[in-house]
Amino acid sequence: MELFVMPAHSPPALLSLLTGRETEILGLVADGLVNSDIAARTGLVEDTVKGYLRSIRTKLGTSRRPALADLAWRAGHEARPNGAKAPRPEISEEETHMLRLLAQGAGAREVAKAQFMSLHGAKRRIRRLLDRMGAADAVHGVSLAWSWDILNVNEGTGSR
Repeated sequence: MELFVMPAHSPPALLSLLTGRETEILGLVADGLVNSDIAARTGLVEDTVKGYLRSIRTKLGTSRRPALADLAWRAGHEARPNGAKAPRPEISEEETHMLRLLAQGAGAREVAKAQFMSLHGAKRRIRRLLDRMGAADAVHGVSLAWSWDILNVNEGTGSR
């Protein structure tokens, strides 16, 4: 089930729509950083970071942070998410599918629908998976999944 339809342009072409600062901020989102951390890293105030993120979301056509991180990865971003050096946990096919849904911009409700489970069950499974991965949230989980070659353009091949 495709929830996030990639715009007609390739990810690298889409990123060419961004300014240098927007590309930098998108990379920090792909690294799993929250707005306050991005502000500290870039020397910007948090409201300015939020403004850049609004612009990025508008230009790239997605509002969910995990989808932004996924788009950055597909465009070739080499993320450095916290925990990327940790051992990769065993991830089932169902969990891989769940991560792909999150990367496509799905929320818990869409995951529940796609996985034929209750909303509560989906939230619990997502949180359990993210905890096993050592991920703080879905954005961090998507970034870790990319860094561990769980998600990639050639699904299931382990290569980009």
